[in-house]
Amino acid sequence: MSKAQYAIETDPLPESQPAARNTASRYLRSIQRYVWDDPDKPAKEKWFLFKLDIFFLTISCLGYFSKNLDQANISNAYVSGMEEAIGMKGSDLTYASNVFTAGYVLGQFPAVILATRVRPSILIPTVEVLWSVFTFCSAAVKTPSQLYAIRFLVAICEGTYFPVMVYIIGSWYTRRERGKRMTIFYTTTSFAGMFSGYLQAGAYNGLNGVLGHEGWQWLFIICGIISLPIAFLGFFFYPDFPETTRAFYLTQEEIEWAQKRLVDDGMKPLGESAWDRSKIFRIMAQWQFWLLPVGYFLVQGSYPIYQPAFALWLKATGHSIYEINVWPTGQYAVSAVVQILAGILSDSPLFRGKRWQMLIAMQVPTIFACIVLACWDVPLGLKYAAYYLTYTCAGVPGIYYAWYSELIPHDHEMRGFVIAASNIFSYIQSIWWTLTVWRTVLSPRFHAAFIGCSCLGVALVLFSILLRFLEKRDSKKRARANGVTSDEETVVTETLQ
Repeated sequence: MSKAQYAIETDPLPESQPAARNTASRYLRSIQRYVWDDPDKPAKEKWFLFKLDIFFLTISCLGYFSKNLDQANISNAYVSGMEEAIGMKGSDLTYASNVFTAGYVLGQFPAVILATRVRPSILIPTVEVLWSVFTFCSAAVKTPSQLYAIRFLVAICEGTYFPVMVYIIGSWYTRRERGKRMTIFYTTTSFAGMFSGYLQAGAYNGLNGVLGHEGWQWLFIICGIISLPIAFLGFFFYPDFPETTRAFYLTQEEIEWAQKRLVDDGMKPLGESAWDRSKIFRIMAQWQFWLLPVGYFLVQGSYPIYQPAFALWLKATGHSIYEINVWPTGQYAVSAVVQILAGILSDSPLFRGKRWQMLIAMQVPTIFACIVLACWDVPLGLKYAAYYLTYTCAGVPGIYYAWYSELIPHDHEMRGFVIAASNIFSYIQSIWWTLTVWRTVLSPRFHAAFIGCSCLGVALVLFSILLRFLEKRDSKKRARANGVTSDEETVVTETLQ
């Protein structure tokens, strides 16, 4: 057989193979365009984003994971023996939560102002080391008063982290890159909650009594061990801001290009206008300063996480320590899946960076679930489903913070200031909110709390429609300011979205 005959017999349709490969390639690129960044970006931009994701986004997620792990462990410790061991009674868990909230609030405004004066690559890892040390100390508390003091110190340090990280993420990624990354960052809250439950179950079963420590004490010790090395990595991986970065993984050309692309995306350079009294007044004159914090209170108030309600119900109905710690982790699994999908879809060509549709889609199932739990006397299967569905709105905060960057695209410092204001307003409101409807003595039913969450959820849906209206109005104003009118104005408005 000749070579030509052999080729024909073994590859009867050789010309179809390149076409098939091209079709498969186009299909994969189309999927990538929806799931991640546009595959048609220039090679240098893709390489820049890859490095930024590997170093900056990864250490941000690890830091936020350790923060939420240290924050969530008190609920797991409470239902696993700490309540009895240190003599907690009545609503002591609520009071510990409110003390934490007070410390968290105090860390907010100084953090975003300090972040422009002290390198975040020094500031953030330093507070991470401190909260790791205080987490170790939590294992040694003997009374509720000691617990309050330690929780306050942990909160002061952790209060610095979130607003600064949201500030920095918004300073490196453009509007079409920001949503999915912000939700990935925020999803680590869910993973921390899941991990804490499994960790506490394992500590209770395998370490209870080891070296004279109870299982709940080992939870704090292990959390501190996890947090400390993450803190030290932060000294090397956090890139500061594009204007001040000295990250080892970015070239000078990439740094200059990163600054330019953020300006092209509508953001003013860091420090273009110095902090002074007139600047604060200018910020306060914007509608964003007043409305966005109200929206974030609705976001947080409609999310039923102020008490481990599912775990407390399981404890009240006689379930084992293992079940109490592990079954609620399914709530965090629901929240993680929903958050990631919402971030991907909101950045995809389907929604083109719009946030309000995803926000409403995540909030509606939680509203339904809260109504079910407010009714309470429902079939057991429906009650279990409702507890899991309450966490579908876990992705709302990440989407909401990504939306900030579109609503405040023109001023670096204003974004940080409004983020801090939103957090402070939200957490101050949460103190009276928890004392009113989420007190531990109201467990396991929390009747008024679930009614309140459903009402605030409806209010948030309506509020998101209002924000969408204001967003479109501002986009049209910017289009007119650029000299675009009539049909062209609509095109520019859509581009800005």
